[in-house]
Amino acid sequence: MQYVIQHLVLPSESKHLQCREFFYRGSRGYLDPVNKTLLLGSGQSADFATYFNSCSYRKWKQYTCAGTLRLYLDIEGPFGINLVGYNYDQSSFNRKDFRFIASKDQERRTVEFVFPDNNEQLDGFEISTPDKCILYGGYYTVECEETDIRDINLCIATTTCRKEEFIKKNVNLIKEELLDTDEDISRHLFLHVTDNGRTLTEEDIHGHHVFLHPNNNTGGSGGYARGMMESLHQTPKATHVLLMDDDVLILPESIRRTYHLLRLLKGDYKNHFISGAMLYYELPYRQLEDIGTVLQNGHYNPKKPTFDHRDLEELLQNESDFVKQPREYAAWWYCCIPASVIEENGLPLPLFIRWDDAEYSLRCKAQIITMNGICIWHMGFVTKYNGAMVEYQEFRNRLIAAASSDILKDVDVDGCTYREFRMHLLKYNYDAAELVLRAFRDFLKGPDFLKVDRGEEIVKENAKLNDVLVPIESFDNLSIIDPFDCYEDPPRSTIKKALFRGTYNGHFWPQALLKKDPAIVSFDGAYQPEKMTLHRQHLEVNPYNRTARLLTIDKKRFLKLFRQFNYLKSYYKKHRDEIIQKYRDEKAYLTSEEFWRKYLELN
Repeated sequence: MQYVIQHLVLPSESKHLQCREFFYRGSRGYLDPVNKTLLLGSGQSADFATYFNSCSYRKWKQYTCAGTLRLYLDIEGPFGINLVGYNYDQSSFNRKDFRFIASKDQERRTVEFVFPDNNEQLDGFEISTPDKCILYGGYYTVECEETDIRDINLCIATTTCRKEEFIKKNVNLIKEELLDTDEDISRHLFLHVTDNGRTLTEEDIHGHHVFLHPNNNTGGSGGYARGMMESLHQTPKATHVLLMDDDVLILPESIRRTYHLLRLLKGDYKNHFISGAMLYYELPYRQLEDIGTVLQNGHYNPKKPTFDHRDLEELLQNESDFVKQPREYAAWWYCCIPASVIEENGLPLPLFIRWDDAEYSLRCKAQIITMNGICIWHMGFVTKYNGAMVEYQEFRNRLIAAASSDILKDVDVDGCTYREFRMHLLKYNYDAAELVLRAFRDFLKGPDFLKVDRGEEIVKENAKLNDVLVPIESFDNLSIIDPFDCYEDPPRSTIKKALFRGTYNGHFWPQALLKKDPAIVSFDGAYQPEKMTLHRQHLEVNPYNRTARLLTIDKKRFLKLFRQFNYLKSYYKKHRDEIIQKYRDEKAYLTSEEFWRKYLELN
């Protein structure tokens, strides 16, 4: 039988038009966003071997029972269709022209095109038009046996907190394009909205298979834990739970493809996670990450480069087989998890926000599937930087994740904490240093500290130490320089290196001998000793939104923080084994439904 695996999509929002090459390249034609049609005139052509409209055929054959690939186009007017395939080979890509089909008919019709058997990474097509031609839509199918198709109930679990416009738009889009259709997915897709802000009503969130769950503000981990539980207890029970951020731009076709992929998965892949890529909302053609990795130094990093998916070569590289890295994880902006994995491994740790997704993937020893076209757009983290989240939540939760099990046994988690605290002192960023100190102190309180719902209270208190940046024009002469120069990191001279380390960058150095002009450095964690050495002030610049802040050396505050942190460090070294054992003893309870129902006050 033939099974539809994906539909063609055309740009329908202004953000899509900023990356039109994701949908089709070549002649722009006349795009009707209301009727979702594309009109091409005489002599025009369009290439659909793109991020959204090519078929990742090699992956479909690898992960599923997919056989012969077919393309169906709903089209009106004469055309020439060229079926093509692409494969990336080391440093270049190769193209195969499978066949060319021409038609002179004028009427609207659905035309079938059969791809020959192949093993290309991407299969796609190009349209050329001798006269006016209208493309109304289309889809790809694969041959499979009816017995190969699995019964799937896919639940989307999204968590929101006072972001009403984002979530209402996304819910309505999912309803319009998936739930309120006559497609098979409409009967097997469910949407659970956990409202941590308790600002939504049934009038805002309602519909066929749509459920609203008012929730205590327990952060992302609490919201997703609620969504997981609701999905596992609904009728019919979920087979898979798709965790998805609220403040994202979604393309319903990504959800549709996830569903079809799940239905056709081979048995060897039934317990795999499916990770959707995060594309920058600000630069919608660029991918930040589809799989993340935790590095040995304790920080996390995208597994792949930041590909520009307008470029065919980078599109192919993204689908290439990257060497599996230690400690891979799927981020929860779009992460589909089998229900059986949740039942076996439990619910998230109560971390409020940050590191809950990485810890969960590592705990589950997740094997991860990605595919071009399965994605969301999300604001980049540089422009969303929040010290209370990064310096407190990330460092506290990394320590907790490492203490709770062996998932980070070969990662220098303790050293990462110590280095971050020291770096902020050297940069005169005492507020950030205090946030790291608070994270360390709260971790040392042990797992009982996590059993009390105080996440929102902590975030509000820590927010008082958040960075306050002002427009770059507020500083003399800065408006005329290139703000990205702040990232320059000159080679470190031997003398400056010795002075930087020996004086703790001026904290143990006469104030009168410090340079009066500020060092211009980056605001987001870059380490630039050569530029910072022995200046009284550091001007930290965010070039992405042209803001900056001035940090001034404060020896009194430095000594206070320095002594407090060293005390905690000494205490930790003395009681480390005891603290870690307490976390391990409590982990099973902290990830259980019994705990979460009590924590969320659902009993």
